Amino acid sequence: MKQEDILRTKENLAKDALKVATEALGYIEEALPDAGVRDLITIFNSAIKTHRDLVSDIVDLTTPKESDKERDLAREYSSKVDDMISKFTNS
Repeated sequence: MKQEDILRTKENLAKDALKVATEALGYIEEALPDAGVRDLITIFNSAIKTHRDLVSDIVDLTTPKESDKERDLAREYSSKVDDMISKFTNS
């Protein structure tokens, strides 16, 4: 499965999870006098958590990753900066 397809699927799932949370909230309002409110609150909380997790996955998939080369350059840069600082402080 291509990354674009995965993103589209996760976006649709996030929308569906938010829809479930919205519907659960409506049912909670209607069912306040009834005993099943705890279950509806659990459904609502689960749907919100699912939505948050899916959105987090989407952000992770769309955020460019740091390449190995960039990490090596950052380490090399930090090492050289540390060397220069130590030379200046020892002088």
